[in-house]
Amino acid sequence: MKILEHILNGFKNGIKISKKIVIFTFPFYLLVDILKQTEILGAIGSFFSPLMKLIGLPGEASIAMISGMSLNLYAAIAAMQPLDLTVKQITIIGLFLGIAHNLIIETVILTRTGVRAFPVLLTRLLTAFLAAFTVNILWI
Repeated sequence: MKILEHILNGFKNGIKISKKIVIFTFPFYLLVDILKQTEILGAIGSFFSPLMKLIGLPGEASIAMISGMSLNLYAAIAAMQPLDLTVKQITIIGLFLGIAHNLIIETVILTRTGVRAFPVLLTRLLTAFLAAFTVNILWI
């Protein structure tokens, strides 16, 4: 009977976590979808387009990148969904954000441990950009 209790407890905890993820990601998905229907996403995309092209992404993907770097990966995933990205583009975003995600909170935590924030932040951003650039160039 202990096993059944553990399974039930795990299921309940899984439902709680799933609710939190949906509550957090759905508004981002909705916001990006609304921005896509207006000219706002196009304007944001045009602004970031020169930088994003270097890593093989459309300018509109900057919304997902900024969401992932400033908030978390769930926000980035929600922002990516309405953008109609290719497998290559999703891979590049995933690689970039795997290196440079949640920068605000993680940088604050690092500074509390005595690490200097700027060198770590710069290293993460440059490494992420270099990795994304390399994948964009080498993708077959």
